[in-house]
Order: sequence, then C-alpha cells, then structure tokens
Amino acid sequence: MNAKLLFLIAVFTSFATQLVHSADAPKKAPAKKSESKADQSTYPFYGKVTAITSRTLTIVRGESAEAAETKFSLNAATEYVNGDKPSSFEAVKVGSWVGGAIKKATGEGNDTVLKLNVGVKQKAAEKDKPKSPAKKKEEPKKKADAKKKSE
Repeated sequence: MNAKLLFLIAVFTSFATQLVHSADAPKKAPAKKSESKADQSTYPFYGKVTAITSRTLTIVRGESAEAAETKFSLNAATEYVNGDKPSSFEAVKVGSWVGGAIKKATGEGNDTVLKLNVGVKQKAAEKDKPKSPAKKKEEPKKKADAKKKSE
C-alpha cells in the first residue's frame, strides 16, 4: 500500500509541476492570418487613364477636377487582361477605365503594375445613378367624382 501511495504522490506532483510551469509561461500572440494593409507589398487600383507610354501608366481615381494623377511603372512582366481573357498594351486607351494590381516600389520610383485589366467599367457616382421616379399619389376615382358633384 505504501508503494501505491508513493506512486500516486509522484504522479500528482509531476502533473502539478507541469501545470504551474505552463501557467507561468508567457502566452504567444496568435499568428496573424493576413498582413496589415500598411505591410502589404501589393494592392489593387482603379482609375481613368490620362496618359500611357511603354514604361508608364498615369491615372486619376475620379472624375473631379481635384482628383490627383498617379503614375505607375509598366514593364515586361506586366500582365494585360480584359476580364478573364488576355489582352495587350495596345488595348489601353486614354480616357478608358482600368483596374488591377500594383506592387509597391521598394525604393525610389513609381509602384509597378503587375496586372492591368482593361475591361473595367466605370463605377457610377452617386449623382450619376439613376433615381427612381417619385410615385405620385392619385386620388381614388370615387373621391374625385364626389368633389366634382359637390361643386
């Protein structure tokens, strides 16, 4: 019986020691599922083409006169698409709306276009969205007829 008691005390002490050490250990921060926006090296873009050369793409991000122009670099690795279909540099026209993915520049210079989608439709501005016509309440015929008879 003494051997069994000593064995149980040893097992209990072993578990108690492990629990104490695990409670004192600093907890690690959970791993982030995705990088924060500030740490991302690529990001999407959307805008209207104001100028394009074989090496640069200049866009504005809106129709307003205050919209700032942004320049991006183009290179041989830039992928041109029109929706799901392949496209080419020649399909990009001044005045057309484009979107795609950009890689941030690591030093001096412009961010680089990784993928350029030339088949993008312009997002409708709030003032350009068609408004549903206001429904005019019509008086029921019976009330209108009753008014005419009483006059």
